[in-house]
Amino acid sequence: MAAAPPAAVLWDMDGTIVDTEPYWIECEYELVDQHGNGQWDDDKAHLLVGSDLRDSARLLQELGGVDMEIDDIVNRLLDGVIARVKAKVPWRPGARELLAKLRVAEVPCALVTMSWSRFANAVVAALPRGTFAAVISGDEVRRGKPHPEPYLAAADALGVRAKDCVAVEDSPTGVRSAVAAGCRVFAVPNVVDIPPGRGYTLVSSLRDLDLAHFGIDVLPGGNTARSRRRRSAWGTVGWMVALAGLAGAGLWFLREDDPPPLPDIPMAAWAPYWVLDEAATTIGSQGRLFRELSPFWYEARGATDVGFSANVNGDTVAAALGAARASGALVLPSVADAMPSGGMAAVLTDPVTRSQHVNTLMELVRQQGFDGLDLDYEKFAFADDRSTWAATSPAWVQFLTELAAALHADGKVLAVSVPPIYQDGSSTDLGAWVYDYAAMGRIVDRIRIMAYDYSFAEPGPIAPVDWVRTVVRAAKKVVDDDTKLVLGIPLYGRNWVTATSGVCPADAPGRADPNLREVANLITQYGAVSTFDEATGEDTFTYQRPASDGVTSCTQTRVVHYVSAAGAVARVDIAREERIGGVSFWALGFDTPAVWSAIGEYARAQEVSP
Repeated sequence: MAAAPPAAVLWDMDGTIVDTEPYWIECEYELVDQHGNGQWDDDKAHLLVGSDLRDSARLLQELGGVDMEIDDIVNRLLDGVIARVKAKVPWRPGARELLAKLRVAEVPCALVTMSWSRFANAVVAALPRGTFAAVISGDEVRRGKPHPEPYLAAADALGVRAKDCVAVEDSPTGVRSAVAAGCRVFAVPNVVDIPPGRGYTLVSSLRDLDLAHFGIDVLPGGNTARSRRRRSAWGTVGWMVALAGLAGAGLWFLREDDPPPLPDIPMAAWAPYWVLDEAATTIGSQGRLFRELSPFWYEARGATDVGFSANVNGDTVAAALGAARASGALVLPSVADAMPSGGMAAVLTDPVTRSQHVNTLMELVRQQGFDGLDLDYEKFAFADDRSTWAATSPAWVQFLTELAAALHADGKVLAVSVPPIYQDGSSTDLGAWVYDYAAMGRIVDRIRIMAYDYSFAEPGPIAPVDWVRTVVRAAKKVVDDDTKLVLGIPLYGRNWVTATSGVCPADAPGRADPNLREVANLITQYGAVSTFDEATGEDTFTYQRPASDGVTSCTQTRVVHYVSAAGAVARVDIAREERIGGVSFWALGFDTPAVWSAIGEYARAQEVSP
């Protein structure tokens, strides 16, 4: 079975069609030299590759000290690059030839670039008329790459679905955007290396690609014929056949020298207080699978104020806690930061209040006989301004040093649950560098990476697998001991309104966050058909929901993205393939029996000392 032909081919521009990245870097050096601190280098420049121009401008302000407004920086860069392009267009090898073949084959193409329109138009004008049926530029989207919006917008402009398209990219940022949109992606690294991963295929050069690789029939004599059959996605068998045909073209998924995946892996899970009964049931039936369990019902409200969350007390948590202790797993309760923005940072920065906080946490562990702690202090990343991170980061490290020493002296375990980093964890990282992964790796016993919530405000994947692998490899790059890394796996979805007919009552639901049990109920209630997307490793379905209060009524079109049992397995496989220290599920009580049936064979239950 041959791969289905694409509905369209969506092209990145900088670094893919034209090799303008050196032009951009030259202009960055000039800008920092003339209007900044004069301190710029190629490592900083490579952080900007593939990014939205306004994001690049912010980094030039932050890392290069450029004292100009965002749009002024963007326009100054554009002026310099456009002038260079007008003097000489630096075409990438094989780009114009492949575009010409697609034009002859009548396959529509779109340009998807984070450069602004006036630069994109200069490049398009140098190509034959009709090369691109649509152009999506960085000044036309609200969220640039790595968000999927640019590729979704390009597919929409062509009247096709992104999942029916092929995308061609040269940067990790662009690849993440295209994969998250559901495209089949060919990655052709240029200035920045792209590690092998799921959801995309690495290509050494555009010259190694031909129409047959896209699933377009090549007839004798060089003519082409597009299949009349359309499919919503490329079938697994068809895609494997297509990959087999690429074996001689320098394409691959995994590195040949990678060690084999771990046969099994330690598992942990959080147990939130708002699904206590369901969590207790799962722990009772599946507790043998877990090395560690983290009751999620404590919060820190001040340096010396750590206690139950609202509407929770010892009686309400008794069943779940009893089941956790009976399972044989280590019990590491999670403590969440419930202070106002900046509150926890202030506590940890002051040596007196930091010591008080350590003592308060130790008192909780000793009084309750816990096996350690899991800290879920997320407000540094999501509530505190990024400008505070330079001061917060060393205070966080010092706090962990003091808390770990106290816990380890009692034979206890310290885990931290933190947002991901994307590059090297330094202050130039676009991820949550405030947590200093490298230092944490020398101090704590577990670093639980919260690899989810990729899409939040707008419809999209919860944790696309290529992005998950990227953040795992970023952590491995800076943490010396891979066995301390634990991949957080979501067992939930998001439910968005995508269209509305009629007038909805005031209480009509907006975005919702259903767990897997609730997702199953929605599918049954509305007779929805769910589809698993190999590219993102997630399931999706749509349905129509009526709403009425007797006066006004409407029908909402809703789309649900969620990580099913198959998606959970895909993420466990990433942890096994990357040979890290375990996985942790968010969360018990969200699950269905199918999850544990699917991943149970990979579980490794064991007693572990810090």
